[in-house]
Amino acid sequence: MLGVLLLAGPAPAETLDTSMHWALRDSYDRKADDARQAAAEARVLGGYEAFLPTAAYVVTHRLDSNIRYSPDFTSTPEAPIGIDTVPRRQPEVEAFQLSLPLFDGLRRYHDLESARSAAAAGRELQNDKTQQILYDTASAYLAVLRDRTILRLRQVAIADVAKVAKSVAVKLEVHDATLADSALAESRVTAAIAAHEQAKANLLASELALARLAGPTANPSGLPRIPSALLPRSLDELRDTLLQTNPRLLAARLNADSAASSAKVAYARFSPQLNFVFAHTRQGAVSNYPYKVRDTSAMLQARIPIYDPGEFADVARGHALADQRSFEALDLERTVLTQASTAFVQRTSLIVQTKLAAKRVRRIEDAVLGRKMELRLGSMTIVDLLNTLAELTEANVAKINIEFERDRITYSLASAMNRLRV
Repeated sequence: MLGVLLLAGPAPAETLDTSMHWALRDSYDRKADDARQAAAEARVLGGYEAFLPTAAYVVTHRLDSNIRYSPDFTSTPEAPIGIDTVPRRQPEVEAFQLSLPLFDGLRRYHDLESARSAAAAGRELQNDKTQQILYDTASAYLAVLRDRTILRLRQVAIADVAKVAKSVAVKLEVHDATLADSALAESRVTAAIAAHEQAKANLLASELALARLAGPTANPSGLPRIPSALLPRSLDELRDTLLQTNPRLLAARLNADSAASSAKVAYARFSPQLNFVFAHTRQGAVSNYPYKVRDTSAMLQARIPIYDPGEFADVARGHALADQRSFEALDLERTVLTQASTAFVQRTSLIVQTKLAAKRVRRIEDAVLGRKMELRLGSMTIVDLLNTLAELTEANVAKINIEFERDRITYSLASAMNRLRV
């Protein structure tokens, strides 16, 4: 991936929507989740098919069989007055069999309900996967824009500090500055270059993260429209919305319902079972007198269970798994609500911090102009100017990081409420 990015050169600018479309279309994670859901939907189809009759064509071929009787009162084939029709061997059989369960203790019904709940939970997990991909892409997209801006700030910082260092060198030649001033200015240039290198590395890491999601040609074009309008205005509204729309919570509840239905399946082992059986059989000769049998039968077959090893353990296991899923759903609900509430409060604070950070930057910019003027008048030292320039750079970087975190949390909350769209 790194080689592709380095060799590809500058790519055409892309909007966030374009990057999101690419991420959804080519995400292997989403394709894997779609395959999982296909298996869940197939289970539902199997649940419906369980109500259909089973049909089979059965062939029994005799390899060896010899039935003897003691005493044998039957006549032999040589006797003129008797025909030996006593079975002397197992028959060769060809049969068509059809079996339709009429009652099975509601096993098939509960199996179907479990499969339907699991499939519905899977669809919610698909929604959650989509929201996660959209959020990850938006976060990576914003991170690239953030790191590009920081890199530009670091470049400006190098230029500003280099100007001061050059000015100090000129003053040093006329003995208007000290060697300490010169060394300090050069050290600040070195520090600015090191910070610039770190910013380049951070930008490359962000571009790699975005390329993993949106392809190697992903190139953010500019700050997207942040979905602030999608968010609720209060914590209570946020919690109510999450309880109704969060895909993970809905999936957890449906999985708990599926486990509860599966637990009921075990009770079918205690219930009588009634089947309708239809068979058409052709049977070969089994006695010394050659004759064949054709049998067409329709029967009701009942099975009344008395004891089956493991049936009580299956009931206990099913109920334990159902309780586990239920408790997991409740714990997840508490976790999601807490995390979302925390993010909501943090975003509210970050909005205030953004305004304060912008105000701080404006004040420091004014201070830099004043420091430069005071330096020319001789009432300010070079150290004071260098410190003010460094503070301006760090204030701008802090402001950018606050804005990024605010926008990232906005996308995170919109994703949690299943409201991100492309």
